[in-house]
Amino acid sequence: MTSSIWQTFRQETGLALRKAVDPKVLEQAQHALGHPLPPFLLDIYQQHDGQHPAGQPLFLDEYRWLSMQEALREWQVWQTTMAQPDMADMRHTHESCGAPDASVRMDWWNEHWWPLAVSGLGDLLCVDGQPAPGGHLHQIIAVSSAHEARECVADSLTSLFDNAAADLAGDMSDGPG
Repeated sequence: MTSSIWQTFRQETGLALRKAVDPKVLEQAQHALGHPLPPFLLDIYQQHDGQHPAGQPLFLDEYRWLSMQEALREWQVWQTTMAQPDMADMRHTHESCGAPDASVRMDWWNEHWWPLAVSGLGDLLCVDGQPAPGGHLHQIIAVSSAHEARECVADSLTSLFDNAAADLAGDMSDGPG
């Protein structure tokens, strides 16, 4: 991320950004995943460990950036849920119902999706570590337990952060509403 993006975020006190992540928490997350997190994801968490729960939504007007610990808990909850026997029919549904050129796998959950942000309804934005054939590695996708559809909302984390900074810059230049 560019320094101007971080500067824009830091000017907006309502975001309630946390300090940099504790390296031990990064180790825990990578150990749970069984592989390293992408360098760009590590970089953003070394700047700020997400937002405090009371922070105003940063992404798409409704999603709050999760701390690494919160993201790990979300990932573990989805993993545990998907391991339940009654969820067997929900695994890897993309093979039967996904369009051949789809950008997002039509899985209910995929262990290669890393939670990044949460909405007030519990919906997630995830970094996609296993896109469908028409997608891009590390695209940002929307995942909901209430809806089957999974969609790409940004081509990359950089794009998501750029859009959030542009939205904030516009809000700040508009002045009080």
